Parts: sequence; structure tokens; C-alpha cells
Amino acid sequence: MKTILATILFTTSLLAQAAERYVPEFLNRISVTVRAEAGYSKSEGSGTLFVRPVGDKNKTFAWTAGHVLSHLRKVEERIVDGKPQKVITFENPKLVRELRNKDGKRTGEIVVDAKVLRYSPADKHDLALLMVLSDDFKAEASAEFLPKDAPLTRIGAHVWHCGSLLGSGRNGEGSGHNSITDGVLSAHGRILFKVPFCQTTAPAYPGSSGGIMADSRGRYIGMLVRGAGSNFNLSVGVARMRDWAKENSVEWAMDKSLKITQAQIDKLPIEGPTASGGGKDAGEHKLYPFLIRRTDLKEVNGK
Repeated sequence: MKTILATILFTTSLLAQAAERYVPEFLNRISVTVRAEAGYSKSEGSGTLFVRPVGDKNKTFAWTAGHVLSHLRKVEERIVDGKPQKVITFENPKLVRELRNKDGKRTGEIVVDAKVLRYSPADKHDLALLMVLSDDFKAEASAEFLPKDAPLTRIGAHVWHCGSLLGSGRNGEGSGHNSITDGVLSAHGRILFKVPFCQTTAPAYPGSSGGIMADSRGRYIGMLVRGAGSNFNLSVGVARMRDWAKENSVEWAMDKSLKITQAQIDKLPIEGPTASGGGKDAGEHKLYPFLIRRTDLKEVNGK
């Protein structure tokens, strides 16, 4: 009886906090720019932080889009048990959190390395899970995912997007870091590349890829990945994210009640099952391009 009462009180407290908080401010606290640099190739997208206990420590993870990281992927030939074997590795992307004073003026940024734990390419589910490598990095808040048993967000409902629109600029100049936009949920189940997407009118631009779509209470309902215009944008719905997470043994990165150890995390292969969805279609990829911010060679070199 005491356990049931404690659970009710805890749930009521969470609901009260969600109702009282200012959603744009909360989304800013859980969002970061994802910077992927490899040689002369540089891209930026967005990510959402999720904090949970792993053993006796809190660890920070980040969800983003697979295509933001695709050029960091490498295939290496290694000898395992006397036989040649192909091994998938990734260079570490960086997570960027901009610092501002109380007047909103930019004062700097925090940059930390992250490790790619799980990855699905753009022609499959286009999802990636990262883990922050620094124990000193302290997230200000943690994403809250729409519960599994919750009804779908209604068509026409007010939704929010937070992302690094047009990237982080150069030394902060022209930065769109953690920009907030809003709109309505236009449709569920838009089928592209043999998988379903949600459609929204919330504006998005290059750099938005991987950024959160949230409901009116700030709960994570999807990841923005593509767009056909500033007000016609597509996201991977949270239900599809959960299916992929379960299939790839990372459902614990959306649900703190599921236990996980660092040893189990260390054993995860970067790429797992891919048979459940996706397909290549060059025409549709052009109609609904990725919302990633790319930087050319000159800009990388600061010229």
C-alpha cells in the first residue's frame, strides 16, 4: 500500500512540474548542437539529452539523427581469431552547449566529446544514440519521452521544435543554436522509404536534423529529420524510436526504469539489426532533404 501511494505521489509531482514549467526554456536546457568533423568535412545538427543512472553514476546520453554522423563512419579490416573481419567504427562527434548571460548575450560555449553507441543509416531508421564521455559535463535537465501507453498526439495539436537552425555559426556569430519554433502536428504516418514519419508545420532549417519535437507539455514526441519547405517538415515519431530502441537493446535510453550497466553498454555493437525498415529512393530523398548544416572547406579553414 505504501509503495502504491508513493508511486501516485511521485507521478502527481511530475505532472505538476510539467504543467508549471515554461516549455521553450525546458527544451533549451535539454538540447545541444551536434558537431561532426572528419578531415575537411564538417556538419552540424541537433541533439536531445537524456540523463539516467548507470551503476552508481549518472550518465548523459544524446539522441540525434543518423545522417548527421554518417561521414564519421569507418569500416576497418581487423584480424579476429586469425580471420579477417570488418569492424564498424566512428570518430567521436562533439556536443556543443552555448552559454548566455541573464540578458541573453552569448558568453561562450561548452564542447564535449561523445561516443556513438548505436547507429542506423539514413536509408533505414536514421537514428543514433550517443554517450557523453566527460564525467564533468552536467546536463541541466533530461528529456521526458511520451509514455508508451499514452495516446498519439492529436492532429492539429500545438507542438514545439528546438534545434540549431543554420548551425552554430563561426565563433558564435550567426549562431542559431537551440532556436525555438512551433506549429501544429499535421499528420501521422506519412510513408517515405517504407517507414512512417510525422508531419509538422513547425519551421525548421539546415541544422534542425536530430532536434526534438515536443508536445505542449514539453514531452518528446519525435525527432525532426527532413523537410520539403520551412513549414513542411518530417520527424521520426517516438513510437518508431521505441521500436528501434527495443530492437537494438537501447530502450533503457528512453526509460529510466529499465536497468543497464556500463559493462552491457560497452558490449553494444554500433550497428545492429536493420531488416525492419527503410529503403533507398533517390527521388524522394531529393524532395524531402535532410535538415543538416554542412560547412565547406573554406569555412572550416576560417577563410
